[in-house]
Amino acid sequence: MLISMLSRIIMSTLVILVLCHAIDAQEVWTLDRCIDYAIENSLSVKEASVSRDAAVIDQKMANQLRYPNVSGSTGYNLSLGRQVDPTTNDFINQRFANQGLSISAGATLFNGNRITNQIKRAQFGKDAADLDLEQIKNDLALDVSLAFIQILFSQENLNNAQKSLDLINSQIEQMDKQIDVGARPKNARLDLVAQAATSEQLVIAAQNDIDIAYLSLKQLLQLDDSYEMTIEAPNISIPTEYETEAAKTGEVYKQALGWQPSIKAGELRKRNAELGVAISRANLLPSLGIGGSLNTNWSSQFQQFVDGGTELMTQEFILNGEPVTVEFESPVVNRVDVKYLDQLNQNLGYGFGLQVNVPIYSRGQNKGDLDLAKLEVVRSDIANEQVKNRLKTDVQRAVTDVKAARKSYEAAMRVAEARGAAYQDTEKRFNLGVANSFEFITAQNQRDQAEVELIIAKYDYIFKSKVLDYYQGKRITLN
Repeated sequence: MLISMLSRIIMSTLVILVLCHAIDAQEVWTLDRCIDYAIENSLSVKEASVSRDAAVIDQKMANQLRYPNVSGSTGYNLSLGRQVDPTTNDFINQRFANQGLSISAGATLFNGNRITNQIKRAQFGKDAADLDLEQIKNDLALDVSLAFIQILFSQENLNNAQKSLDLINSQIEQMDKQIDVGARPKNARLDLVAQAATSEQLVIAAQNDIDIAYLSLKQLLQLDDSYEMTIEAPNISIPTEYETEAAKTGEVYKQALGWQPSIKAGELRKRNAELGVAISRANLLPSLGIGGSLNTNWSSQFQQFVDGGTELMTQEFILNGEPVTVEFESPVVNRVDVKYLDQLNQNLGYGFGLQVNVPIYSRGQNKGDLDLAKLEVVRSDIANEQVKNRLKTDVQRAVTDVKAARKSYEAAMRVAEARGAAYQDTEKRFNLGVANSFEFITAQNQRDQAEVELIIAKYDYIFKSKVLDYYQGKRITLN
């Protein structure tokens, strides 16, 4: 018997040392660290960030609509055979190269405030994308907090199961001593051994619950399931009865409407849709624009005449039947190639003008776009009402749940206190030999069940109070 007790003590010591070493090797995560890490690595957050970045680009593009558009072009051609030289407009029949360059610009003077509304619409789109990102982060923070609380619940449940197992093993040891001195029959320990086996199963089940809870948290954090981690258990403050009873559905709903990003984003999308109607209506109005262009050419055959001075010329003719030679000076003109930049300068041409565009018949496209834009406003109204109705339902449920959870927690505390007192009384009578093992085990099971129900009620109350805090716009903390 002594050897058996020493073996259990040694094994327990080794297990504790191994667990302590494993815990030291693991990283300790606080709730704030979990939330920050989840937000940083969440694919949903990254996707929303990409959408926000796209909205920022749309906004920048819309702001540029007020500026003139400028474009340039050039082309290089090699011509063979009879062609028109673009620099002289003369027909030539030889190989030559030419290049044309042009630049043009245009600006809108009036288009029914279309550009102004497009800029406003892009701003609303960017603001809505910001709010969508904020909403996803808030929802993720709530999910991480609830997963964190689930681990705390599972750990406390494991501690309770382990305590129960330790107590039953202590009773077995005490029973063995009584059997050794003949105070109890040998079969008196059988019920206790069976109860110990049941308690061991509960410990294993509680440990499995912890593993599952950690897995859920790791998945939210985008961590591999093999990653070793442990959470820092804070001193959880349980909300007071006053805080619970003070929660009114109307007030909480009003608070949620005031801060929920999804509500604000919905309102912005409605205004966005209304601007879509104004933009579509502008397509039915005339527009006025101004534009200008600048162009020039270069040709490999382009030449110009330059003064080459004079040269002495002679000419013979017959005068009165006699040959006569006359000398005179004649001007000399030389043809020289014109340099590239000089050609561009000499061939430069430009122009500008106004353009009026009056929509007359667009095969129903403009009118159809306007009708669709009006329907988009109606659709956004319906979507916003749906979001508000869901929020109101969620708030009503949250307020009702937290009040019911408070009552359940208080009832569970009373039951746990009563079962604990009954167990202590039965334990004393059992140790004195007045109560049998069946009575002792029954009292212990009832006490254990009451403690488990108390743990469940406690964390259910904490869980639902945090949900209520979320709708009230409070930062989720466990201290």
